[in-house]
Parts: sequence; C-alpha cells; structure tokens
Amino acid sequence: MPYVQCRYERAVYYESKGKGTPLVFIHPPGMGYKTFYKQLPLAKDYQLIFVDLRGNGKSEAGKERITMSLLAEDIKQVLDELKIDQAIILGYSNGGSIAQEFVLSYPERAIALIMSGSFPEVNNFILRNEFKLGIWATELNAINLVANVLATAHCKKHETAFRHELAEHIKRTNPDVLSRMYKAGLQYRSTEHLHEIKVPVLLIYGSLSFYLHHYIDMFKKRLEDVTVVLVEKATHQVPTKHAQEFNCIIKSFIEKKVNVQTSS
Repeated sequence: MPYVQCRYERAVYYESKGKGTPLVFIHPPGMGYKTFYKQLPLAKDYQLIFVDLRGNGKSEAGKERITMSLLAEDIKQVLDELKIDQAIILGYSNGGSIAQEFVLSYPERAIALIMSGSFPEVNNFILRNEFKLGIWATELNAINLVANVLATAHCKKHETAFRHELAEHIKRTNPDVLSRMYKAGLQYRSTEHLHEIKVPVLLIYGSLSFYLHHYIDMFKKRLEDVTVVLVEKATHQVPTKHAQEFNCIIKSFIEKKVNVQTSS
C-alpha cells in the first residue's frame, strides 16, 4: 500500500487516482480519505490524491504536538513522493484550515485553493462548541460514538453500506491524535495572513449552514480572487450529501479559473 514517511518517521497513507491536473483532498479530523469517496468520478479529468492525515485511518499516530503547519508539511511530503510540483488544494471543514496553511506555507506548490464549509478562525458559539464536544468525546475515548455520529451526519438514510464503511474507517483514528487535532483546529487563525494567498480560491457552503456564512465576508475582504457558491437546500455535508453538484462546481471552477490561467 502507498505510504510516505513524514516528520517523526510517521507513515502517512495516501491514494492517487486518475490523470491530469493534481487535486489534493484534505479531510476533517477523524474522517479519513473515505470522506471523498463520492468525488472519485472526478478522476476522469484530474489526478486525485487522497490522504489519511497522521493518526487517522490507515496512517500512523505519534505523540508529537499536532499543528496545522505539521499537517500541511505531511501533505507536501505526499506531493514530493508523487513528484508533483503543483496541485489544487481542497479542504473540507477543518481540513480547510490545513489547506489554508499549506497554501500559505508553500505558495509555489499551489495552483488554486478550494474550501467547503471552511473558516479562517473559530469565532462563533456553535462552531466553538462543536470543537469542544469533539475534544470531550475523544478524551473519553468514545471513538465509536464519534464515528457513528460523523458517519450518520454525512450519509443519506438509504446509504447503509457507505455509512458503515465510513464509520469503520473513522474508528481506526487514534483518539489522542484526534483530540489534539480538534485542539489545533480550535486555536488556528489565518485571518491576518489571508491577503498573502494569491491563487484563485473557491468557497463552497451549504445554504442552510447559516452559522458559517459570516466567514464568507471575512474571506472576501482579504482574498484577491475568490468565488463563492452556496449549494441550495444543503447543510454542512456538501461533499457527501450533494456530491454530484459539489463535483460539478469544482470542475466548473477549474475550467474557468485554473485551465484558463494555465493556458494564458
């Protein structure tokens, strides 16, 4: 199986599918690369790179301090292993914080940045308490509860097989690492550095995830080239519950912003 040795000699699992412009998917803490199972059709047009963050899914855990910088470095190591100079970086939810950190730390490696349900800082009551609830559950070693809650939230009622597969993958996550990831996400703040991001940015939100919508203005005020799409009748779980529309939005953005930029 494809692994790459990252800092502290941790083996990080990844998969690469398809050919074309590289597109890296970064999952939220705990969920693993299977979060993006429904994005596999995009492999017809792009090289898709899926990663299990350290301590998540099939990747090794460790006792080192978890930071967004460390996780971004792991993504860079995967790209180095695949000999990919530049890629589109896509982060979902708190995976978007890692995506932001990657683009800020390695601007020469990013073609564009795509974020779904993401934020530059945790500054509202609902989101802050979601993180705190995650920390509480993981510190109680309730990884099975976390897995079942996350899998159920991300699947439609009839998707029994997908829900089971996703839950089983989440259960492989190291609870201590997951707790440290939640804490790192709660503390992360990129707001003052967003103006340094010069690549095209796509923001995707569910129209019903109201508690995240104020982040749209925060991003728009600080980013040079930003596209915002609200998915109608969608909550936070756009990549899984509205996958077809999500994939179309990504493809349209790449065709308009990335392909045009590359050919000019």
